[in-house]
Amino acid sequence: MVKSSWRVFKRDLSRLVTQRAVWIIIIGVMITPALYSWVNIAALWDPYGNVSNIAVAVVNEDEGAESELTGELDIGEQVMTQLKDNDQLGWQFMDKEDAEEAVRRGDVFASLRLPEDFSQSFVDIFSATYSEPKVDYLVNEKLSAISPKITDQGSSAIESTISTAFKQQVANAVTTQLKEGGGEMAQRLGDASTGAADSFATTADAIEQAARELDGMGEETDTTRAAVGQAQSTLDAVGTTIDDAQTALRQVQQLTTDLSGTLSTFTASSSDALAQASRALSTGVASADSSAAAATETLRSALGQVDGAVSGATQLLDEGDARIAQLEQAATAAGAPVGGLDALKEQSALLRETLDDLTALTADSNQTLDSADQTAAALRNATEQTSQATSTLGDALSTSTPAITDAINRMGSSAGQLAGSLESQKTLLAQARSLLDDVYPQLDRVEDVVAQVQDNLVSVSDSIEVARGDILALGRAANDNQALNTLQSLDTEKVSTFLSAPVSIESHQVYPVNSYGSGMSSLFTNLSLWVGAFILLITFRAEVDTKGLEHVSVSGAYTGRFLLLATMAIGQALIVSIGNLAIGVQTVNAAAFITTCVLISLCYLSIIYGLVSTLGHVGRVIAVVLVFIQIPGASGLYPIEMTPDFFRALYPFLPFTYGISAMRETVGGFYSNQYVTDMAVLFGMAAVAYAISIAARRRLSGINMVVNQELDRGGLAVNEEVHTVGSKYRAEDLVAAWLDRDRYEDNIAARHRHLVQGYNRTMAITAVVGLAVLAGLMIASRFFPAEKALIFGLGCLVTLLAVATICLMEFRKKQLEHAQGLTELSDAEIKRELAAQSYDPFGYHLGDDPAVAAEREDADAGRRARR
Repeated sequence: MVKSSWRVFKRDLSRLVTQRAVWIIIIGVMITPALYSWVNIAALWDPYGNVSNIAVAVVNEDEGAESELTGELDIGEQVMTQLKDNDQLGWQFMDKEDAEEAVRRGDVFASLRLPEDFSQSFVDIFSATYSEPKVDYLVNEKLSAISPKITDQGSSAIESTISTAFKQQVANAVTTQLKEGGGEMAQRLGDASTGAADSFATTADAIEQAARELDGMGEETDTTRAAVGQAQSTLDAVGTTIDDAQTALRQVQQLTTDLSGTLSTFTASSSDALAQASRALSTGVASADSSAAAATETLRSALGQVDGAVSGATQLLDEGDARIAQLEQAATAAGAPVGGLDALKEQSALLRETLDDLTALTADSNQTLDSADQTAAALRNATEQTSQATSTLGDALSTSTPAITDAINRMGSSAGQLAGSLESQKTLLAQARSLLDDVYPQLDRVEDVVAQVQDNLVSVSDSIEVARGDILALGRAANDNQALNTLQSLDTEKVSTFLSAPVSIESHQVYPVNSYGSGMSSLFTNLSLWVGAFILLITFRAEVDTKGLEHVSVSGAYTGRFLLLATMAIGQALIVSIGNLAIGVQTVNAAAFITTCVLISLCYLSIIYGLVSTLGHVGRVIAVVLVFIQIPGASGLYPIEMTPDFFRALYPFLPFTYGISAMRETVGGFYSNQYVTDMAVLFGMAAVAYAISIAARRRLSGINMVVNQELDRGGLAVNEEVHTVGSKYRAEDLVAAWLDRDRYEDNIAARHRHLVQGYNRTMAITAVVGLAVLAGLMIASRFFPAEKALIFGLGCLVTLLAVATICLMEFRKKQLEHAQGLTELSDAEIKRELAAQSYDPFGYHLGDDPAVAAEREDADAGRRARR
């Protein structure tokens, strides 16, 4: 194979050298692909450096606004000022009508308008009538596919400018308020410190006064204790007096009973006896009245003393409650609660309840004493009546006896009532004595609570004094506080600038590339090498003729022509790569850059040459289809992640994927074994294409012959003569025709008739179904725009299936028609064809050319003779 390949290569090369007119074509074939790369790289060297030529109209109708926080705010004017110094885009300032007309006419690519209430919308953010500020953005997308993206970036830049201006204005206002507030805060802290210290001093004085008054409460408690003891002694004396009065009253009752019993007996007695009895009665009544009066007077004196004690205790409780209120107020002001105040208030309430009971008991006792006085008066009245009756007894004893009896009875009843009243007084005195006995424990508890409160007041006083010192120290520290000093020394401009844009991005390039053109050079260089290899297969024949060659194998002919094309492909790669370096394309290693271009060119040539040599015109079509599929599908323009699923699925199987990646390694820098991996995959693809092409060359040559014959009928297509391998007939057909010509002829005729009968129907069904499916996919793409890439892929697949079906039917028909030609050959001709299959299975001959056939026949005869 090596020798035959070398012979083919030398013959082809000598033909090119001797034909000087061909040199011009060769030069054009070598340079034309490079021009594609150079022109595109130079044109796109730095397109984003010229975005200032992208005209964008700006309309400012903002009328400004004002608020207490921001002051006067005119964002529109601030934006205009900043855009005049901004060369990011070609800003043009005009009114609304001119801007809209300029966009429609195409003088500018887009327009931005700030409405009248733009600044007011920002100010309204601090009120309940907030509405989002809006910028009217008008873009003409008809002018360019890229310019709207650029103007979108410009609108985003304006949005950022507006946000920055507003935040800077607000931040400036806020920091100004903070700075002013810092001074006021320092002054207020000083005043608050002084005022708090004075308040604590006043509180301390009030607590000290309360402590002194609590000492007075102790003395008053002792006085109350003595008064209660005196009242108890008085109550005891009153009890004794009441007992005496009751004894006297019982005597009066007995006398009245005796007198009433013996009155009738003594009616007839002498007036002396009656007068003696009357005098005895008067004496008894006078004694009882004197005892009752003494008892009542003593009781009234005791009740007066009780009232005095109760009044004193009540006044003492009122003063105590006032002191408790003062203590609570002082403790609240000082922030230091005093323990025991609640207990003291509870004891005061219990003592006040006891005093209320004593007051009610005293009132009841006074009412009883008033009743006793009335009873004594009635007794005296009865006694006087008895005396009068006795004085007149002597005159009308018989007529006065009932009156005397009645008077005596009334006197006894009055004495009984007075005794009952005195008994009630004894009960009230016992209750009063019991209440007074309860006063002592209450007074003891009051003394304990007062002592506890006094101790707490001492602690609170100390705490207040400490707090006063802390407050004064805090006031002094506030004057030296670093935060307040910092707040008062704020630089409002710097702070507002920082708050408007608090973050800045610091970029670091991992694999820096000097220009956009250098970044795109990988794509354009790969396209140039692919197109260059394709041009070679259009300009030069893929079929190898056997003129001047005695014996050529399939692999020898294929490899020999590949060597010729590879020589020119290497020249193309050298011209493209060296020219790229000359116009300034970046590379980390020039030798690696050039070598990579050469290797990629050879790989692409292997793939395209395999397609064309095995499939002819169909292979050329596939090579063209691969170009426009690989541009979006190999991440040449955009990251593959941005493309639809259809292209992402194809990405790992496209040669450009690895060719572009390898070139990028030489341009930007190498990472690990990425370059070796890419080149290994690309070499693998080229090797597979080379091997499959040699293996399929013999089997697919018949298809190429049929296709070329059909194209020849049109008279317009340029075709190559297909050089078949060995005989142009299939070996099985040759054997069948040799063994039984008639049977073979009948078999081929039957097969041909069967195919022809269904040929038109199959072709029509294939065409109709294919067109219907394509129409359905087109309609589906309108309803599912997000799936257009997938629908496009399905459309391509349906088209390929339909074309493959039609080609297969046509090839089968032509194959049967060609097989029928065997029936027209003589036995000798069939023998020659069989000999070609048997003795020279890899030999080439040119169709039905008699000269070539005779030359091959003579060569075959010579070989057989030598054998």
